[in-house]
Amino acid sequence: MSEIRERVFVACPLGRAHHYLAQVLPTDTSASRPLVLRVSLPGVRGDAKLEQEVTVNCSPLTDPRHESEVWHLSWAPRQPAIYPYFDGRISIKGGEDYSSCRLVLEGSYEPPLGLPGRAFDAALGRRIAGITARELLRSIAERMEASFRADEARKQGEPSH
Repeated sequence: MSEIRERVFVACPLGRAHHYLAQVLPTDTSASRPLVLRVSLPGVRGDAKLEQEVTVNCSPLTDPRHESEVWHLSWAPRQPAIYPYFDGRISIKGGEDYSSCRLVLEGSYEPPLGLPGRAFDAALGRRIAGITARELLRSIAERMEASFRADEARKQGEPSH
């Protein structure tokens, strides 16, 4: 079993981040959403990219410490013989100040293909998994930030009472 723990900062206040993350994630427990994860291959020149299409499932969890908003997040690859299943959680935590927060993705996957897959994971796969997780978080963060900026712009355009 291999572990992933990645984080990104989001230019959105912690108090409003739940709302924006819920717009991005498929949080209806009966729903799942196909998603294509793209990552540049480490150490390869040019535009070499690795793509995998996964089906993402997400559902809210309760954090017993009440320290963050937490969702269970899993994905299943369309080509399970080549790519791993992932099971983990995504959480929202405080940022460096009141205008930002952090998205944290942590979880685990079992490299496919048995012993050869574990050897590949040790050599390169773990790096690809980390890059993929960061790219996923970045794309989620970008969508959250865009929604936040749009809402703030609408507020600025509203007449004051």
